[in-house]
Amino acid sequence: MEIDFYNWMLVFVRVGAFLLALPFFSAVNFPVMLRIALAALTAMLISPLLPAFPVAHLNLFSLIGLMFRETTIGLLLGFIGRLAFYAADIAGMIIASELGLSMGQIFDPTSHQAEQVPGLILSLLAILTMLTLDLHHGLLLGFARTFEVLPIGGGHLSPTLFELVVGRTAQIFSIALQIAAPVMAGSFVITVFFAIMSRAVPQMNVFAESFGVRIAGGLIVFGFTLNIAAQYIANYLHRLPDDLLSFGKILNGG
Repeated sequence: MEIDFYNWMLVFVRVGAFLLALPFFSAVNFPVMLRIALAALTAMLISPLLPAFPVAHLNLFSLIGLMFRETTIGLLLGFIGRLAFYAADIAGMIIASELGLSMGQIFDPTSHQAEQVPGLILSLLAILTMLTLDLHHGLLLGFARTFEVLPIGGGHLSPTLFELVVGRTAQIFSIALQIAAPVMAGSFVITVFFAIMSRAVPQMNVFAESFGVRIAGGLIVFGFTLNIAAQYIANYLHRLPDDLLSFGKILNGG
């Protein structure tokens, strides 16, 4: 199986940018050399299946522009693949705000930054869900199929593409609210309970007493609903290969 160097290089650029935007593969503690090797191996498997791209008529600046376009396409596809993880982060922020844990932060080993505890738990849950269910294989397969609908050198911006990106971004908040909804409901019930207690027992310091109950009750609800959160994340990840193909078609004007 003969490999065209220019095809391999252009595919490598798109794959490398795609992996750079994905969670887990783009983590700070994920070896850079391993990511480069994975991108090179993936490009070696994909490039022989593609028609040879004519580069003889391109000058240096045109070739650099083509590589920049492939990098941009890879980053856009990676952004689509990362949306579920953005939803987990936003859900974690909502939960932390509801429980009064916004100031409590912990070191995130994947980004080497401080992050709120519920957000870190949900982010790790999303990564574990993707890896244990082998959904990352489907994600990489969906990305490989984008070369069928979006060949090398193709792609342009359009209003339809903008609408798709905005629609997928809006789904982030919908999924985040679905994940955080049980904790929000529990927090609301606790707030109503202490509002009634403040009327029944005026001497009680409701503001101080509610903190511990809100945190304890919220963490209990959060723990019991993690399986539901994992199901929401898995359902979205299952749709990602088809979403990548749809994104590739629209990016190519289809």
